[in-house]
Amino acid sequence: MSWTQLLAPTSESDKYLRMAAALTLFLWCLFYATHLETSYPPTLVDAYALPLTRVFLLVLVVLAAAWCPTVGILAALAYVCLGADVLFLTRTGK
Repeated sequence: MSWTQLLAPTSESDKYLRMAAALTLFLWCLFYATHLETSYPPTLVDAYALPLTRVFLLVLVVLAAAWCPTVGILAALAYVCLGADVLFLTRTGK
């Protein structure tokens, strides 16, 4: 069994789920991560300050990458952009 067979969707619904997850993450990165100083809800900023939240998000990125490499890459990009924005916003006191 080759790597391409392991990474290929196993069913038609899995293929559509992968495409939907990748498209959702791509659109999130396009609309939120490309804007500097994106205003996030205060509850999200407060939750991101907790280490357990960041660990949970990192586990989700690893699980996404194990499921589909494309979704994993987009999830990692979204995680990094969210962290950069939240840290920037909390550092400036907004």
